[in-house]
Amino acid sequence: MSKQNINRLKSVKPLRGMVLEIRYTGGQLVRVDCSELADRFAVFSALKDRAFFKQVVVSDWGHTLEWPNGEGLDADRLMEMALEQQGRTDALEFRRWQDRNGLSLTDAAEAIGLTRRTVSQYRTGARPVPRTVMLACKGWELGR
Repeated sequence: MSKQNINRLKSVKPLRGMVLEIRYTGGQLVRVDCSELADRFAVFSALKDRAFFKQVVVSDWGHTLEWPNGEGLDADRLMEMALEQQGRTDALEFRRWQDRNGLSLTDAAEAIGLTRRTVSQYRTGARPVPRTVMLACKGWELGR
């Protein structure tokens, strides 16, 4: 992914259960449930301890959330988890097209005839991605 696509983390707040409320520098506010992560991956099993889970901090200049044991998640993966948990396959498919082709927001916008702002909104799930846009992405990719 191009550095131009990076939307850094501004803050994190643990909520009930294993849910994190995350604010990005671009203003997006998402919630991510980490319970499946703790159940599926041994390295995240410490998150099941509520006191430990609540010690999460924004680190690496906003690129990562980290716990005291050094385990963490990057900003992009957290956004993907939030979109997955919301059932936003349209935004996930758009993100993966952009990332797979190494396109910055500007390059993606130029490739399919949209504004940079619209591409950013599709990428973060702020706006639904129309079917015609996904077809344009697939057509662009096939034409390369």
